[in-house]
Amino acid sequence: MAGADRAATAVATRPPAAPGRLGEPAATAVGLGAVYLLWGSTYLGNRITLESLSPMVSTAGRFLAAGVLVCTVVAVRRGPGRLRLPRAQWPGVAAGGVLMVGAGSALLAVGQQYVASGLASLLVAAMPLWVLLIRLGSGQRPRPAAVAGVLGGLAGLALLLVAAPGQGLHLAGMATIVASTMVWALGSTLTQRLAVPADHLVGTGWQMLVGGACVAVAGLFAGEWHDLRPAEVTTRSWLAWLYLMLVCTVVGFTVYTWLLRRAPLQLVATYAYVNPVIAVLLGMVVLDERLTGRQVLAGVVVLASVALVVAVERHRQLRGLPPGTPVTPP
Repeated sequence: MAGADRAATAVATRPPAAPGRLGEPAATAVGLGAVYLLWGSTYLGNRITLESLSPMVSTAGRFLAAGVLVCTVVAVRRGPGRLRLPRAQWPGVAAGGVLMVGAGSALLAVGQQYVASGLASLLVAAMPLWVLLIRLGSGQRPRPAAVAGVLGGLAGLALLLVAAPGQGLHLAGMATIVASTMVWALGSTLTQRLAVPADHLVGTGWQMLVGGACVAVAGLFAGEWHDLRPAEVTTRSWLAWLYLMLVCTVVGFTVYTWLLRRAPLQLVATYAYVNPVIAVLLGMVVLDERLTGRQVLAGVVVLASVALVVAVERHRQLRGLPPGTPVTPP
């Protein structure tokens, strides 16, 4: 490996900045606010896009387009050579691209065909719980309070998934969304442990291209590309797709990867219980969606459990112990 490549790998594998060494607290706060708002609106954008676009076609298209845009910006501003990756960084890019951007986002879109945007966001909110379970399976021992948070979160999820008679909830769609969060949690965990490009824009662009290509192939086998009729897609769906691609994907994902390198992981993970609140409010205002009393209660249980897990893990990091891993969104 060339000297420059070794240096890039060393920087890429450094642990995230510890609390108190952020350097740019104002920029971090702005970044967090952007992720809260933009990813909170992703569920609404997905729901409107899926009114006349199929899930894998829309997901593959927006990530491929976003990936090309990000890589073009890198090539123009820093030279095409910046996009070359050493062999050691491809496993990390592949893990993020295939699992998070690809499988995670595609499964979420498939499930959102049948599940209201607010309810989908509450199901996704449980992702930090799956991250902790992955750590538990790898031999680490979380604190008892964190385990209690996981158990409480799973109870809240069970309450969401067990549809009351006459509610007409789509259990398969909800289960698909939960599966998407599990896949994303695994990809997020692997990405934190593997070498990735030191330049967050380069890593983001390649992950989008890899994930988008995987979903495009899956859509081909599913017959979605054969059934695509662009003339039948509504203006409303095209505008929502464009918003998802430019604002939620390019801006949101880029800001998120920037935050992962400059803020404590547990601080970044707070998006998991802020986004659902924004998503529920947007669903009520724009799509006239409503949650039942039982769903609100279950959502509160899930969000409180996630908050407990994040708080415990943050305390663990402050004591110098191995931190947990945040998860990304859709």
